[in-house]
Amino acid sequence: MRMVRIEDEKEEREFALRAATAFDADEHLVSYTDGDIKAGCFFALRFGADEDCVVVMKLDEFHEPINYQNIILFKKDVSE
Repeated sequence: MRMVRIEDEKEEREFALRAATAFDADEHLVSYTDGDIKAGCFFALRFGADEDCVVVMKLDEFHEPINYQNIILFKKDVSE
């Protein structure tokens, strides 16, 4: 069983949206972090055949990476 805290899940979703915003603003950007890369930080990669997905990893041995599918397109649709 995977145990999570609700505030951690919210933090990760908000990070994924920040990464999607950064990727949307710069089509050449392929990775994103909020700051220095260090233990425990979130790290995002642009992903997918259409490059509209964001894979979020946490530099932590217990974190399971998540692919937020079509999130970059989703952000465009919501903002228009």
